[in-house]
Amino acid sequence: MAEVQTTTVSGEMTLRFIEFVRMHSQNASFCLGLIPLPQTGKPQVNLPVARVLIEQLEAIAVKTRGNLSQEEQTVLNNAISTLQTAYRQAQSNTTSSGQPAV
Repeated sequence: MAEVQTTTVSGEMTLRFIEFVRMHSQNASFCLGLIPLPQTGKPQVNLPVARVLIEQLEAIAVKTRGNLSQEEQTVLNNAISTLQTAYRQAQSNTTSSGQPAV
């Protein structure tokens, strides 16, 4: 019986971790202008906040190395990679035009 409870708790923790990573990714996506703000329907770029959110996910990756399931590790790595690419693109758009792309 203890095995079933451990598996259930472990499964719930995996889901919570993945939800956490996705929530953090969504917040960074808002800051990168990838998702329009619900209030206005328009994107708003805030690169400093996006950078902090991405760095937080990177810190989580370092601190949890070796302690995540394959699924958790994949979700985290994909989120970081996608956000880093989007950040570089948003930064490039800002640099080339002098202001954030909207």
